[in-house]
Amino acid sequence: MKHSEFHYKSLQEIQEDCERIKVDLNFSSDLSVFHRTVKIGKATAPNSIACHPMEGCDGKPDGSPDELVFRRYKRFARGGAGLIWMEAVAVVPEGRASAKQLCIHKENVSEFHKLYKTIIENAHDEFGAEHTPLCIVQLTHSGRFSRPESKVAPIIACENPYLNERHKSENIAHTITDDELEALEDRFVEAAVLVKEAGFDGVDVKACHRYLNSELLSAYTRKGRYGESFEGRTRLIRNVVDKIRARLGSDFIIASRLNVYDAIPYPYGFGVDHEDYTK
Repeated sequence: MKHSEFHYKSLQEIQEDCERIKVDLNFSSDLSVFHRTVKIGKATAPNSIACHPMEGCDGKPDGSPDELVFRRYKRFARGGAGLIWMEAVAVVPEGRASAKQLCIHKENVSEFHKLYKTIIENAHDEFGAEHTPLCIVQLTHSGRFSRPESKVAPIIACENPYLNERHKSENIAHTITDDELEALEDRFVEAAVLVKEAGFDGVDVKACHRYLNSELLSAYTRKGRYGESFEGRTRLIRNVVDKIRARLGSDFIIASRLNVYDAIPYPYGFGVDHEDYTK
């Protein structure tokens, strides 16, 4: 298999490699499935191809999209995807995973509007005015992986010995308080309002990859309003979704990428059997 780069020039080459290493995959040359439109809420994606969120870590210090961000999304638009799911955008500066992670706020919302226009204009130039991709912005707080000034500055939901061992910086982590989490709900809402103002179709309230929202789901050992019970552990994401819906109405798309299985023993992992965390 050609691991380092995708050098295949034809379907036959891929099939031959799969036969050689005995990998059983189904192939088809029928591309009609990708032309199928997809209804998402009250909106419709013009086809069934999606660009998934993948960070470039190449924004400006103030969180605005920089030259490489514009180039990346211009290319995604000209690639023809009907759904462009934009990479993680922090809702607060201290929640950035790097000094170059995107972060939306009132002072730079016009730059995100330019990015949206770049996506739509390039999609129209390439495929015509009838091809308008749906554009979703992923909203995040990086939690234990926060590095807003390129220095480790973790903010955790609760102690986790399995992750502490893997990420030694846990020893200097700040455990976010209930009051801080309650205030953070409104920062997610404010970011969603700006996303809509910039022209995008919706937001993804990110709850995966062990970032803050994800870690709260497994906060069985956390005391207070945002821990222990299912109601407490899901309080932040439920409140954020409800508040965004109340503020922006039913036409605005609200989605979430959600970890369904953490593969960490209970009570430190979400979605695991309490007796056997491999289940």
